[in-house]
Amino acid sequence: MDEAAHVDLNFRRNAIRAGVWVGWLSVLAVGAEVVTKPHMHHHSAVIALDITAAAGNLAFGLVPWQGWLGDLRGQLLLDVWSAGLIAFVTLLCALTTGTGTEFDLLLFLVVPFLATVHTRGRRTAWLAVAGASFAASALAVQLPIPAAAMRASLLAATVILAEAFARATRVEAEGRAAAGARAELERALLAEAHHRVKNSLQMVADLLLLARPDGAAGDPFDETAARIKGIAMVHRLLAERRGGAIGADTLLEHVAAGVDGAIGVESVSFPLDAADAQQLGVVGNELIANAVRHGKAPVNVRLTMEEDCSLVVEDAGTLDGDVRHGLGLELVRSVVLAGLNGTFALRSLPGGGTSAEVRFPRVVSGANPRS
Repeated sequence: MDEAAHVDLNFRRNAIRAGVWVGWLSVLAVGAEVVTKPHMHHHSAVIALDITAAAGNLAFGLVPWQGWLGDLRGQLLLDVWSAGLIAFVTLLCALTTGTGTEFDLLLFLVVPFLATVHTRGRRTAWLAVAGASFAASALAVQLPIPAAAMRASLLAATVILAEAFARATRVEAEGRAAAGARAELERALLAEAHHRVKNSLQMVADLLLLARPDGAAGDPFDETAARIKGIAMVHRLLAERRGGAIGADTLLEHVAAGVDGAIGVESVSFPLDAADAQQLGVVGNELIANAVRHGKAPVNVRLTMEEDCSLVVEDAGTLDGDVRHGLGLELVRSVVLAGLNGTFALRSLPGGGTSAEVRFPRVVSGANPRS
């Protein structure tokens, strides 16, 4: 079923739900008229007709229109319902001729219902039947010609208004459905793009390791491959979420899992968009890898969010010498300064150990306000 047909069915189902409630109001209105006019012609017959209408309205309210409206049985039931409504009004007018009742006004409820639940040829046919019913009712109650002409004009205006409203509602609903479909397609394409980027990065990392020389000369190859795999992991998470936001806690847990060693992670949970996820993923991967490679266990990662976001990676190693001040931390400084608009500090802890801390403006609802 295409989007337009789906929207049309939803609209008609909503019209049917409204029609059931309007039906109950009509039944109550006729009941109130019967109570206030106990000497009405054919009083018992009118009561019986009203009870029959209530039973029919209850029955149609219980029909599973969700599954039936799009097939033949649903259309036939709508035809039965339409015939019952018109017959109900026509019989009321015939039974109460000369009593001062104006049950023909119920057609102002019936006609908009017919105009919205039927389509194309059926709608025209049932509106013609309703018009004929109105003419018969006007003759039965001997409605003056000026009054009959005015009511006929109002009925026609009601039909036009109902059709215009239905058309506008359908157009709006179709627009929303089309926008939703476009958004879903964009999410699917974005997820596929992240998936392809992940595969490409994984292949680059594997090729890099294949070219790795033996011994200490291969360490830069290992470090570079680890960085590439870290970025690939972020793209994998983005692909799994169809390009949506990634939880900061989930990101750091995956980053830590990709580094050899026992690493404790404590993080608040807040969403990161693709750009922030990639930058925080690179920073987290570098700091954790640096702590594992050059520090001592235990390595603990902590991400908090108060006035600013704070990512702290601590280990039990010392900060002596230049071993910790290599390319990795230069990359961290560059990403933190240019990408996260934050600050980076590496310092010794008073009780022993090393702490690397990144602070950057807080992220709200997956969109970084600094951008």
